[in-house]
Amino acid sequence: MQKRTVWVAIFAALSMAILLCRNIQGTRYVEDDILAAYVEQGDYGDIHIEYPLDESLFPPELLAPVFAWKDPVPESKAWLLRIGFDDGKVPLCVLCRQPRWTPNTEAWNSIKCRSVKQAAQVLILGVASGDPVRILSHAKISFSTSVDPVGAPLFYREVELPFVKANRNLAEVRWRFGSIASPEPPPVVLTGLPVCGNCHSFSADGKTIAMDVDYASNKGSYVITDVKEKIVLASDDIIAWNDYAGSGQSHGLLSQLSPDGRYVISTVEDLSVFVPSPDLDFSQLFCPVKGILCVFDRNTGQFNALPGADDPRFVQTNPVWSPDGHDIVFARAKAPDLRHTKHQGFVWLTPLESKEFAALDEPFQFDLYRVPFNGGQGGVAAPLAGASHNGMSNYFPRYSPDGRWIVFCQAQSYMLLQPDSALYIVPAVGGQSRRLRCNTQRMNSWHSWSPNGKWLVFASKAFSDYTQLCLTHIDEHGYSTPALRLDHLSAADRAANIPEFVNVHAGAITQISERFLNN
Repeated sequence: MQKRTVWVAIFAALSMAILLCRNIQGTRYVEDDILAAYVEQGDYGDIHIEYPLDESLFPPELLAPVFAWKDPVPESKAWLLRIGFDDGKVPLCVLCRQPRWTPNTEAWNSIKCRSVKQAAQVLILGVASGDPVRILSHAKISFSTSVDPVGAPLFYREVELPFVKANRNLAEVRWRFGSIASPEPPPVVLTGLPVCGNCHSFSADGKTIAMDVDYASNKGSYVITDVKEKIVLASDDIIAWNDYAGSGQSHGLLSQLSPDGRYVISTVEDLSVFVPSPDLDFSQLFCPVKGILCVFDRNTGQFNALPGADDPRFVQTNPVWSPDGHDIVFARAKAPDLRHTKHQGFVWLTPLESKEFAALDEPFQFDLYRVPFNGGQGGVAAPLAGASHNGMSNYFPRYSPDGRWIVFCQAQSYMLLQPDSALYIVPAVGGQSRRLRCNTQRMNSWHSWSPNGKWLVFASKAFSDYTQLCLTHIDEHGYSTPALRLDHLSAADRAANIPEFVNVHAGAITQISERFLNN
C-alpha cells in the first residue's frame, strides 16, 4: 500500500509538471520563464493575429472562437498565449505548438465571465527552440464580452456555387434555423423545394413568415403563412404578383412583409439584368433596371401601386418598412432607355442584352428614397440624406428596431454580390453616413438587426468564396465592433446568405414543407 501511495504521488507530480511545462523540440520551458524573458519594448517580429480582431466584442452566448495568427519569423517553433484580466486574478497561459488555439468550454466560459465590462488583454509570444529562452515575435490585442445577448435565432439559406449549379439543383438549396450558440450548423428546416425560394421576411413579432417561392418559373408566386413548429406552405397561402392589374409578368422582387404582418410590398412590372458566371466567388450579376413598388393588403386581398414609388421613369425596388410601418425606404435609379433593345416585355433582358448592358462603362447607381406609406396611399418620395446622390450605389436599407438608424450597402455600381459592397449607417431621419467598423475586405451585405437592436448579422466573402455570416455589435451611438465570424453555422461547401433574426425562440420552427406545387 505504501509503494502504491508513493507511485500515486510521483504520477501526480509528473502530471503537474506536464501542465506547467511544454516541450519545444526537446527543451522544456516554464511559462513564467518565457514571460520573464519578455521585454515590453523589445525588438521582435510582429505577429499578425488573424482572429479575433483587436477590440472585438463577443455576445455572451457565442461559442469559443479559434484564436489564429501568422508569425513572420520562421524560427518560431511555439507560441505562448497569455490572456490577462483586470480582476487581479491569475492570467490564463497556454503554450501552443501551432499558430492557433481554441479554448475548451470551461476555459471559454471563464474567459467570458472575466471579460464582461472590462477588456481581456491578449499577448502572443513566438519562441525559438533551444536553451536559454529566446523570444522572436509578439503581438497584442484586446477583446471583451458584452452584457447584451443576441437573444434571437437566425433563419438563413445555404446554396451551392456557382449560381448556375444551384439553379440546376434547386431541390438541394436548404434553409437553416437556430441559435448562433449552436456548436454545429443549425438544423435544416426546409429543403427539397424544386423552385427557387428567397426574399424571405418575418413580421416584427415573429408570428408570420413570407417568402418568394417561384422565382425560377416566372410566376411571381409568394407565400405568406403563420409561424409554427411545423410550417406547411399551402396553395391557400400563395399570392401572385402577376395579379397586379396590368403588370404583365412580374417577379415580385425583394419583397418585404410589414412589421404588423398585414401588408407585403414588392417590385412589379420589373425588368432585370442577369449575367451568370462560372466563378465561385461572384457567380452572377443581377440587378433590376425597371420596376415600381406594389402593395398587397392581406385583409382586402387587393394589389395597389404605391404612389410616390410608381414612376415608370425610374426603377424603384428593394423596399423596407420603418418599424412603426409609417414609412417605406427604397432604392431608386433612373431607368435606362431600352427602346433600342428587341425585348420590350417584362421579367428580364435576354442574355445578350444583359451582357451588353453590363459592358457599358457607366455605373448603374441607386439612391435611397423615403415615401410615407399612409395606409397604402403613399405620398411624395424624398431622397434620404447621407444615402443618396453621393456618386455611389446605395441599396439594401434596414431600419434598426427602435427606428433610429438605417444600415445600408454602398458600392460603386449595381446591387447584390458586389465585391466592394460595404455597410454604412445613417440616422433614419437622414444625415451624415458613416462606414461601419465591422466591414471585412470583400463584400459585406444581406444584413439583419437582432430584435433587441444590439447586434447586426451580415454576409461576407472575406474568408471564403462561399459566403459566410458575420456578427457585430452596434451601440447606442451607431458605432460597430470588428466582425465576428459565424462560419461554424454553415457547411464549408455552401454559401450562407439572406440571414434574418427572428423574434421567436430557437425551437419555434423545426420543419417547413410545401403542399402547393401539385395543387
